[in-house]
Amino acid sequence: MRLVLLFACFSLCLQGAVIDRLAITVGKQVITELQLDEEIRVTAFLNHQAVANDLDTRRAAADRLIAQLLVEQEMRLSRYPAPTADDLDKYLGQIKAGFGRADRFDQALTKYGLNEAVLKEHLALQFATLQFVEYRFRPDSDAKDPEKRIDEALDAWLEESRKRVEIVYQDKSLQ
Repeated sequence: MRLVLLFACFSLCLQGAVIDRLAITVGKQVITELQLDEEIRVTAFLNHQAVANDLDTRRAAADRLIAQLLVEQEMRLSRYPAPTADDLDKYLGQIKAGFGRADRFDQALTKYGLNEAVLKEHLALQFATLQFVEYRFRPDSDAKDPEKRIDEALDAWLEESRKRVEIVYQDKSLQ
């Protein structure tokens, strides 16, 4: 009887639980379903919009996460410096100001299923990415419509980068 109980307890310990699922692999890096859902919630939070979980929203979030991974890899390869804590605090302050009072900011975080640490992590990557893109793709000072030129250069670079890395969609609906 003890042996049966011991075996039953041991088998319970061996049961696995799915914690997260792969959504996309980008080279040797992965994007999980939880990262995808978090990206959707953070984007909705920053845009003061309702969280949408439709296919178009999920595809757009997947596309952003792939682009972030590619830019992040380029930043590491070029040894681009991370933003300072002061820069990030100012950036977070701008986001908080968009909510008016501090309690509204906190309520919104709760409403979107986020906390300040998760938001800061996303903002740090977003801020670093924006700075890097500005640095890497800024045309000469005489260029007309520099923002458009930056967007075009970034789009061309991302298209080329996507061709050089294997991107596998585990969730085929995201393609």
